[in-house]
Amino acid sequence: MKIQAYLKQITALIFYFFFATVQITAQETDRDIQSAIHLLDYLSKDYSAAISDGEVIDEAEYTEMLEFSQKIVDLAQGIGMETKTKDSVMADIGRLRSLVLAKAPHRQVKIVAESTKWVIINATGYEVSPLIWPDQTNGKELYAQSCFQCHGPKGDGNGSMAAGLIPEPTNFLDSTSMASLSPLGAFNTIKLGVEGTSMRAFSELTDQEAWDLAFYIKSLRFQNEETEVASLQKVFDQEKARFSLKEVATLSDDELSNKIGSVPDAGKKLRALRIIAPIGHSSSLAVARDHLHQAMNSYMDGDKGAARQHALIAYLEGIEPVEVRLKANDPKFTSQLEQKMMDVRQTIEAGTSTDMVQAKISSALTTIDAAEQKMADQQLNYWLSFFLAASIMLREGLEAFLIIALILALIRNTEGAKKALPYVHGGWMAAVLVGIAGWFLSDWIIGISGQNREAMEGAISLVAVIVLVFVGFWLHDHSHTKKWKDFVEKRIGDQLRGKNMIGLGVFSFMVVFREAFESILFLQAIGLETPSGERSSIGFGVLAAFALIAVLVFIFVRFSKKIPVRQLFRYSSWVITLLAVILIGKGIHAIQEAGWLSVTGFSFFPRIDWLGIYPTTETLLAQVLLLCLLLLLYHFSNSKNRVVHVN
Repeated sequence: MKIQAYLKQITALIFYFFFATVQITAQETDRDIQSAIHLLDYLSKDYSAAISDGEVIDEAEYTEMLEFSQKIVDLAQGIGMETKTKDSVMADIGRLRSLVLAKAPHRQVKIVAESTKWVIINATGYEVSPLIWPDQTNGKELYAQSCFQCHGPKGDGNGSMAAGLIPEPTNFLDSTSMASLSPLGAFNTIKLGVEGTSMRAFSELTDQEAWDLAFYIKSLRFQNEETEVASLQKVFDQEKARFSLKEVATLSDDELSNKIGSVPDAGKKLRALRIIAPIGHSSSLAVARDHLHQAMNSYMDGDKGAARQHALIAYLEGIEPVEVRLKANDPKFTSQLEQKMMDVRQTIEAGTSTDMVQAKISSALTTIDAAEQKMADQQLNYWLSFFLAASIMLREGLEAFLIIALILALIRNTEGAKKALPYVHGGWMAAVLVGIAGWFLSDWIIGISGQNREAMEGAISLVAVIVLVFVGFWLHDHSHTKKWKDFVEKRIGDQLRGKNMIGLGVFSFMVVFREAFESILFLQAIGLETPSGERSSIGFGVLAAFALIAVLVFIFVRFSKKIPVRQLFRYSSWVITLLAVILIGKGIHAIQEAGWLSVTGFSFFPRIDWLGIYPTTETLLAQVLLLCLLLLLYHFSNSKNRVVHVN
């Protein structure tokens, strides 16, 4: 049995080291991409301040352009892309560097910088737009907290701390400079800062907060124009059908104006796109719609891979963030919505006709409209947020509690095994502490893509399944009379001594950590939908759930002492078998949602989330195979122990 314990520990350690390495690498890569995009934007916009007619007009600015053009070369070398694409990108960046050295006209530099930026974005799949439409009211508050001292209360660059700053703070009311700046450029400047200037990086802001601030900054030069908001809202509602959130976020005012064209009220349309947001814009469902439309466009263009990726993002970043709230309102409807989103992905993967894909996407869009109506009918107030937070923690906590309480009951009923208690308690307590720390670091967790979040959940579930298989087999094996007698006589022996007890601690940690991680994601989703003044409801909801779980743990542990231990072992092995089957279903499903595993669905098969049953070949096959494996192990154990009993 020591081999099994070592395998449990090695599996857990491999998982943690692997995932930590992947996440650190992913973070570094994303930052390199963001920095390269930021510098290309900066070069495209500010080069004209350094060079005019082939002459240097500002030595400091030109020195900065030279430095930044070289830094772009260095950053691009570390960005992962297909070989052919990377060679092309490096050639373009080399050309850009040569243009800067040659003091070429601004227009040439701008064309190369812009085209290279978009090649990098498309090649890496880097997300360059906010998940939901930015909240400019929050942006205004953030501006008052962090920006007005230098940029001034009105954004004219004449703040109380502006005197003596070189270069001078940007004047956000200046049409000439601001017309060429996109919200994406402002976002990158906020997050990364500008080296060699007083503009520091505001890394403490979440991505969504930085987008709120960037959109507010871009709106400042339009704020003084007098137009009724109702009139602008009407114009915006017409224009948003033509412009996606991604376009509004990544295009400068000049580029937006070019796309609007020379039409009546073109200026009013630009202003509407800069200062108005969709009604109900806080919902990520707008992201789902946008990416479904892009999926259809990509599929019609023959790019199946891009269509699949857009369909995946539509679910991960559009549907999943509001899933908890929808489930609280109508669980059956939520399952239907998830199934329709999966149908879209499955149809695209199957390479069916354009008409079939269009039909599936139209059906999904209709269901999304219904989802938005359900959410509009039930706004998140204090008590609804409290109820949702408490429900989430109770559900996730009870899943972990069933296993931990079972282990504690077994140990408390076993003479000589109580020395294992500190390891079990230490494991789940460590997971709770990591969960609490994770809440404060949840901006980073939310910042990783929905794809990686699902992959992490799936990996944790599968590791937990491996551990549960060992535990379930061990419990079943020791439910036989002679085995149990030997077990008691040896006072647990090697099973709960030395590194095997550490294995119990690792298992205890894994069980709780998975639920803590999932809880953070759901609670953050509720936090995004809850007014800032009422977010204490989330904390009180979590505390209420903890209190109820503590009561249930106390009752279970106290009364489990009266249960015969041998029977408890036998029943527990079957309970753990059920949990393993549930978890492998959830794990495979999460990996499918991350897009790492294909989806082959059954429209007629039921979906039962709490049992980990999903209408796909992959999840059902994994559950059947695991169940067969466990039954074979139990049969082998029974046969072996019958022989021992006869002898």
